[in-house]
Amino acid sequence: MKDSYFKNKPKLFILLISIAVVSILIRLLVNYNFDKTALLYIGIPFLVSLILIKIRNPNTSSSWKKLYINRLIDAFIIMFGSSIVLFEGFVCVVMFIPIYLIILLLMFLTEAFRQRAKKKGRGSLSVHILPLIIVISAFEGVNPEISFDRDETVTVSRVVQRSITDIKQNLVKPMNLQKSRPWFLTLFPMPYDIKAGSLEAGDIHEINFKYYRWFVTNLHEGRMLLEISQVSDNRIKTTFLEDTSYIAKYVSLKGTEIQLDKVDDAHTRITLIINYKRELDPYWYFSPIERYGISKTASFLITEVIARETL
Repeated sequence: MKDSYFKNKPKLFILLISIAVVSILIRLLVNYNFDKTALLYIGIPFLVSLILIKIRNPNTSSSWKKLYINRLIDAFIIMFGSSIVLFEGFVCVVMFIPIYLIILLLMFLTEAFRQRAKKKGRGSLSVHILPLIIVISAFEGVNPEISFDRDETVTVSRVVQRSITDIKQNLVKPMNLQKSRPWFLTLFPMPYDIKAGSLEAGDIHEINFKYYRWFVTNLHEGRMLLEISQVSDNRIKTTFLEDTSYIAKYVSLKGTEIQLDKVDDAHTRITLIINYKRELDPYWYFSPIERYGISKTASFLITEVIARETL
């Protein structure tokens, strides 16, 4: 068992040092307000991949599959170790895993191609292009001029068997949001208390959240204040005045608009528009994920809140 993973003490010592280094770097990024930039979500995985290349050199006689699996084990040890040190929540870890693995895979393939080219006596200049692109992309969001547009809008429309009057009555009745949701939404706790007064313009609704970062401990509490901005016969517009919930780390919600269009006496087309600002970079990763999550949330709200059946 000479090649056993956990019997290689020098490499385990390096992994512990790596956890400490990564934790310190992440804390520095947080302190200097770079924790929402690609420096965290691309730069840190890139650094981890460089560390793993040094402690698990591709020149080993092990197969590339075994080597890659060992690197994944190393990577997860570093990632989960640093997240525990920094008290990061499970939602942050789950959101981070895919892009973390993408960068590691790209760097693993780059190093494998470099070693292959070296053995065949070929130049390896071309394999340095991808790491260079990764390094450059890690600076997205550091300055507003090197970030894509953060303002996003999601629109979801459904025809439901409800009249406009019934729908408006639903919006001021107590809401039970602890219902079956799409798998992605189950990662995010729903509000435990909603204080809604009326649908009069100027009314403010309070939405309270509790989020246990590690399932049963490390509690984070927050709230949203939602103002009813405009109300007409078939249109309701809201504005978010405050958001201290865990959601604010990912998106800044600006406001919503509910458009109600009569189809016939028994059916109404509900169009829910959600305006928000993307808080995290890189764009290519977080924009589609957030749009997916917001669209699923809009569909859930239409079905379970706006068009729900009430006694």
